[in-house]
Amino acid sequence: MDLILAAAIQLVVLHRIDGGTVTVNPAQVTALHPPATGKLITKPANCAVWLTDGKFLAVVESCDQIKAMLEAAPP
Repeated sequence: MDLILAAAIQLVVLHRIDGGTVTVNPAQVTALHPPATGKLITKPANCAVWLTDGKFLAVVESCDQIKAMLEAAPP
C-alpha cells in the first residue's frame, strides 16, 4: 500500500483597507513595516507586509498582530 504524505500549509488571513481579505503563506513574508508619515502606507493601513516576490500588502492589522500570527503558524 502506498502512502501519500501531504504537507499542510497554514495560511494567514489578513484584511485589506478596502475590507477585503487576503491569504498569505507565512514562508513568503520577508518583512513587516508600520506606517510612516508620507511613506509607503497611510491610515487606515497599520502594516506593510513585504513578500518574497518584492510586492507588499497594506493591511489593517498591526505589525505586532501579524508577527504573532506568523509565529503561531507551523514552519
